[in-house]
Amino acid sequence: MAKNYRHILVPLDGSKLAELALADACQLAELNQAKITLLHVASPIEEVIGAGTDHPIFIDQQWETERIKTLKYLSGLITKLPRAIEVHPEVEMGAAAETILDYANRHNVDLIVMATHGRTGLQRLIYGSVAEAVLHETHVPILMVRAHSHSVPSVAV
Repeated sequence: MAKNYRHILVPLDGSKLAELALADACQLAELNQAKITLLHVASPIEEVIGAGTDHPIFIDQQWETERIKTLKYLSGLITKLPRAIEVHPEVEMGAAAETILDYANRHNVDLIVMATHGRTGLQRLIYGSVAEAVLHETHVPILMVRAHSHSVPSVAV
């Protein structure tokens, strides 16, 4: 019995390594006639920039600036993907793993495709792994694409 994916989630952090997941996601989307959501999770904004000055930048202004910048980045990626695939950009704020899991649950995602940076040892202990946290907590099938910094191709699929 073949699995039919209808909605594929690709979490991206803005790095070329994370974008390695796009090729596999696009191939699966084409095979299954699925749509793809590119999700970028922005870190929470915790303070007003320039508090105590005449022109502070409030949290909602910072969030809107970040959201617009990130949507521009995601839209640029979308233009490089096959036109036959329905692709939607999404930007949310929160802790990365928890936000990815929440998004997948709220939007009936059938598959999560994400790159793992492949950190080991002390680096993994210090930085943790969003991919590993998602893998351990999700009830959605997940495809991990191993990212190697020495072989980062362009996004063109």
